[in-house]
Amino acid sequence: DHPLGNLKTASMLFSRDGRLLACLGSEDVRIYDTGSNTVLRSLPLPGAVAMHFSPEGTFIEIYQKANASGAGEEKNLSVWNVTTGEKVYACFQKSFNSLSWPYLQFSADDKVACRAVSNEVHFFDTDKFDESAARLKVPQVALAKLSPGADPSVATFVPEKKGIPGSVCIYSPPPTGTEGVIELQPTARKAFFRVNEVDFMWAPDGKAVLVLGSCDVDVTNQSYYGETSLVYMRADGQIDCKVPLDKEGPVHEAKWSPTSEEFVVVYGYMPAKATIFCGKKCEPKYQLGAGPHNTVRWNPFGRFILLAGFGNLPGDMKFFDRKQDGKYKLVGATRAACAVTAEWSPDG
Repeated sequence: DHPLGNLKTASMLFSRDGRLLACLGSEDVRIYDTGSNTVLRSLPLPGAVAMHFSPEGTFIEIYQKANASGAGEEKNLSVWNVTTGEKVYACFQKSFNSLSWPYLQFSADDKVACRAVSNEVHFFDTDKFDESAARLKVPQVALAKLSPGADPSVATFVPEKKGIPGSVCIYSPPPTGTEGVIELQPTARKAFFRVNEVDFMWAPDGKAVLVLGSCDVDVTNQSYYGETSLVYMRADGQIDCKVPLDKEGPVHEAKWSPTSEEFVVVYGYMPAKATIFCGKKCEPKYQLGAGPHNTVRWNPFGRFILLAGFGNLPGDMKFFDRKQDGKYKLVGATRAACAVTAEWSPDG
């Protein structure tokens, strides 16, 4: 038996380094030290439904139901210092959408946090959460995502409105000590037509982002599910272009290699194609072939690739090995019928 015994929890979450384990209960959130197998913190948060550790494990962010069974009259989005148990930030968050979680995002070193609100993106110095935020003015902003990496950037999306095309802009965070409303020139900007929603996929080093755009209606009437597009943007503004996909149809999935040197895209009507692109120039490098695929997973070290077809596809799985010359060799194949997803183990 494990020293912690049986834990009654609605959900659980490890910090990135595995040092902390958070368990969500009906009346509280408990944080365990996995090294000593002891309760580190017990936070009285009834009705909590989601939690998120900052990259370094310094903070935990928790969302509670905004009703009597949750936060009640209190602010229902809170951030706590794990070491001290102190609540360092709180605000009201009306609704919860798992696709937008976490609402408050942290830089890789936990020094900067940001949150998108109406017409602004707020930036916080995490050493001084109680001081006024720097409020970057971004009218009509619908989504913002902070990049990983040593020098973070934030990508924002403003949807199309009244014939004016939507836009994606990339900004550097405001200088330390900035307070109040500010306006900054974006380091990169691109207009988007016929796009209702976007998903930002940052490279692990934070130097480039893939923007997966989607629209509810396909003007060509070829797809009941609307249409998708994939754009590549460098944070420094040097390159912004459509990813050159040589087959018509939807973008099923796009994933960055953990090394940031490459990314792979699965795209097109079935049988879908899978192509590996250069992460610095967005140029195609290697074709993994076509087949009934809609899912791709890199192993944690960027050497192996799993290419698979889940959901309403047969469940075919192919494994590729990256060789010294940059080419990929098929090293195994199997089928996992009725599977819906797959993940690599931490040791790859």
